[in-house]
Amino acid sequence: MNVFDNIIVSTRLRLARNIAGLPFPHKLSEGPARKIIDNVQSALSPLDRFNRYDMKGISKLEGTILQEKHLISPDLLEECPFGAVLISSDENVSVMVNEEDHIREQVILPGLSLDQAFDRVNRIDDVLGKSLNFAFDGRFGYLTSCATNLGTGMRASVMMFLPALTILNMIESSINYVGRLNMTVRGVYGEGSNAEGYLYQVSNQRSLGLKESDIIDSVKGAINHLVEAELRARQLLLRDEDELKDRICRAWGIAVNAYRLSTEEAMKYLALIRLGAFYKYIEISDVNAFQKLIVDCQPANMQKSGGLDMSADERDVLRARHIGKSLTSFCKKII
Repeated sequence: MNVFDNIIVSTRLRLARNIAGLPFPHKLSEGPARKIIDNVQSALSPLDRFNRYDMKGISKLEGTILQEKHLISPDLLEECPFGAVLISSDENVSVMVNEEDHIREQVILPGLSLDQAFDRVNRIDDVLGKSLNFAFDGRFGYLTSCATNLGTGMRASVMMFLPALTILNMIESSINYVGRLNMTVRGVYGEGSNAEGYLYQVSNQRSLGLKESDIIDSVKGAINHLVEAELRARQLLLRDEDELKDRICRAWGIAVNAYRLSTEEAMKYLALIRLGAFYKYIEISDVNAFQKLIVDCQPANMQKSGGLDMSADERDVLRARHIGKSLTSFCKKII
């Protein structure tokens, strides 16, 4: 696992669009809302086999699983009865319909992939733009429900793993610094969420008056600053290497051998194991499998694996068993 694989988890590019002449989603009745979904689905069909999920027709469990995979927002699931999402076969693309805006196109790719993600989302936007009349103003750009998305309507976001800055209580100063670069830093599931497992989303704060390339360059600059700060903090952790080794080895021992693990505990111990890989205390042979394990151990995914009638305690037992078995299949403690 190289330095960037250890710090940069994933990249997300999102474009917000609305249909000209229609009220924003919170003012739409069911008929027009359904028509937008149908039109978006039809426009996307030449690109891939997109699976459609209408929020009114899926279970809370199904919706939460999509949220845990970052394919939909909490708002779409909880507050948008006429909302839907269209998800590509590889699950790298999701198009939310009738959330805060009529259309939110997003591409999620592993690692630092801002340019690749932009290329893909731009192709999707071109296809949708040919079939749908996007609301656009010569002065303000693409018109969106929230003023901070005016202009390009683009949000470029990178998920970062920043344990050393967090452990050493240096994260606030780093967040304040990138804030001065018009960046915002949020928890693992976006606005209002916690940075579970030392995971933070870093994204641009505004898009008005900026070109897409300007936004991507500014996010890259903020990411580079945070990577450098995190690497310096990881060197500081080595001042007491015995303590560091003990913390990581305890996390390994508990994660591999525990009988029961809550989601919070699992995220904490898996994060320390990921940090251990950086110091070569632990070897992770399959980074993608490790990242998938983090998603698989979330509550809704565990519930789906174990059955709807599984209690919370039973889910914690299943999580511990799954994590222990998975870790020993693609990880190895070196020290």
